[in-house]
Amino acid sequence: MLVLKSPVLKLTFKHNKLESYKDYIVSSTLNKPQYMLLFYQKENETIDDAILATYIVNDKPLVYIYNTHQKEAYTNGKTVLDASYLMKQELSKYNIDTLVEDRDITEFMKVNNMSYNYSYYASKFYVKDTLSKNKLDLIIDLHRDAVSKDVSTAQIGDKKYAKVLFVIGGEHENYKKNYALAQKLNNLIVTKYPTLTRGIVVKTGSNVNGIYNQDLADNIILLEVGGHNNSFDEVNNTITVIAQIIGDYINGKG
Repeated sequence: MLVLKSPVLKLTFKHNKLESYKDYIVSSTLNKPQYMLLFYQKENETIDDAILATYIVNDKPLVYIYNTHQKEAYTNGKTVLDASYLMKQELSKYNIDTLVEDRDITEFMKVNNMSYNYSYYASKFYVKDTLSKNKLDLIIDLHRDAVSKDVSTAQIGDKKYAKVLFVIGGEHENYKKNYALAQKLNNLIVTKYPTLTRGIVVKTGSNVNGIYNQDLADNIILLEVGGHNNSFDEVNNTITVIAQIIGDYINGKG
């Protein structure tokens, strides 16, 4: 069981992979106060968590971008986290505020001896925390794929772009709403840049997560931007146009 002691946020969290008595610091996404998390495990504990927190209403549209796999990198070593900050910069041009999750999910997993297979459970901790405190217009889990360069790259005019792919988890009862959102965004991309998108994939069955935290809200999407063979210049080109698409959607122009 994990208890977060704070006048702002009270959180309980249980996970049967947590070791006894470990302390870990998590800073708030918004105003960065430091919280001490105390972990302790009971025999036969099951996964259970609940968050109660102060709710903040923003005066402009607000997007939250996080990276379940924060270390995923492109050819020059820049990562999906760098791509998230670039997206934030571009969205600001459309009067949209963005929260980028900069708390270290990889370190969180390391401290708690979570294997790679538990990545989405780890990132869920942060998504729930952020959801509990903010009215979010869109939530993006930004990744990059591991496919060949010809699959992940588009030539549009004189520029190369990192193709995008929407991934929807089909193993929760609300997935059709997440799919509908991905479809709207994908259709907007197809209208302006038909070769930029690889479409939408719904994942179910063995060896996939099947949920991707999308059971938490109707407006969560997983977006693959390019692949490991793409340069960050190609990612930059894509982020520029995708931010415009998202801006049109959120501002009611799409």
